[in-house]
Amino acid sequence: MKKILVGALIILFLILFYNSRNIYNLLPNSAKLPIKASLLKKYDNLGDKPKMLLRILNLDPFKGLQKRYGRLNPQINNLDNDYNVKFLPETASSKFDLIKHKIDFKIQTSLNNDSGYGGAGFGFFKPFFLEIFEGKLLVINNNAEILISNINNEYFNKKNPIKFETLNNDLELDGSKNFRVTGSLIDNNKLYLSYLTLEKDCQKFNISVADLNFEKLMFEIFFKSDSCGINLNAGRMASFELDKKKGILFTVGGEKLNEASLLPQNPNSDIGKIIFLDFEKQKKIIYSIGHRNPQGLFTENNIVIATEHGPKGGDEINKILLNKNYGWPIASYGYAYTHRPINSDRKYLKSHRNNGFEEPIYSFVPSIGISQIIKIDDDLSENWKGDFLLSSLNAGSLYRIKFSEDFNKVIFTEKIFINRRIRDLKYSKKLNAIILALEDWRELGILKEVSEN
Repeated sequence: MKKILVGALIILFLILFYNSRNIYNLLPNSAKLPIKASLLKKYDNLGDKPKMLLRILNLDPFKGLQKRYGRLNPQINNLDNDYNVKFLPETASSKFDLIKHKIDFKIQTSLNNDSGYGGAGFGFFKPFFLEIFEGKLLVINNNAEILISNINNEYFNKKNPIKFETLNNDLELDGSKNFRVTGSLIDNNKLYLSYLTLEKDCQKFNISVADLNFEKLMFEIFFKSDSCGINLNAGRMASFELDKKKGILFTVGGEKLNEASLLPQNPNSDIGKIIFLDFEKQKKIIYSIGHRNPQGLFTENNIVIATEHGPKGGDEINKILLNKNYGWPIASYGYAYTHRPINSDRKYLKSHRNNGFEEPIYSFVPSIGISQIIKIDDDLSENWKGDFLLSSLNAGSLYRIKFSEDFNKVIFTEKIFINRRIRDLKYSKKLNAIILALEDWRELGILKEVSEN
């Protein structure tokens, strides 16, 4: 009788385990979120190798996430040897060490759903941005929580967590789809934050500014768009000078999948544009049009480089020129999303130049979830002088890029697999390292060249 009972319990356990995902999907959100939080915490405490092993054995509890972002069951012939070669940041010219530190955000996103995008603080993809000011690192998450930390050699200590303090501010956002930070910039001792608000079912793009101090930031409106959007994104900002007037360039974009409007081609709309706003008179100038979702922006003197999400395929690196048109939503090297029945047969013109638009310097097909781009400091690595570093979301990788001298073409790209969504990156001269915003598991990554000696 005892053997029968044990056998029945084993069979029952196997049935429940095999159908655990189906059972979970039947639960209400109020029950799903605590389960997800507990499972995520346990999963997060595993090392990298156990996580890879779970994927290989098809037991990864988050395999849907991994599959979506192209990381399901990578080919591994020998876990010890191949892991080190394929999944740590080794490059063709230099060896780097990646140190990851957990960030303990205090304020959690308030979302009553199970979307997985930062929902109730338990979901994946906690978007946050990085700034460096007076020897301190500012970590700014999507609900305007700002954490600060003194940059020091403890960042290289893998065992001790980085200590953060909260920098209070009066910008109230809940981090949801319609009330969230989309970018940050420090210029002349001021912090600029771009963010979305919802007004009468209409998404609005805003930029607010505060004088930097380490007590409390008081923000005031710097720019508020009159344009009405749906599913707005972008929001990257960079310091710039136009016609001897100092100001900022910023990006506005983002549309529903397969439901692109013609607003990026409409000169009377801010959507799908790169815009210049001077500090003195705050006069708006449309710098370029025809953009989908520009997630990265680099400026140096009169050079402007933007990175832009395409649809399914066709992420772009563009050299941005004043008054030029970059083609969206008419021309793209990407395709319509086939998993969306609406407009799944939509076609885009492929040649930009033949249809009166600017060609991208480079287009990633398939897409990589392109994000921020920075110029690599000459001190970081002798082998990387003059190169750029590009971050990606879907591909979970960095890309080292060399441009031609006139920035009209990409000479080479080198993919460096990090296995994290990388939203932002900053070079720290004090550390002589790149600091990465790793949003999957809310981590900072410290990428530093390892001496061969």
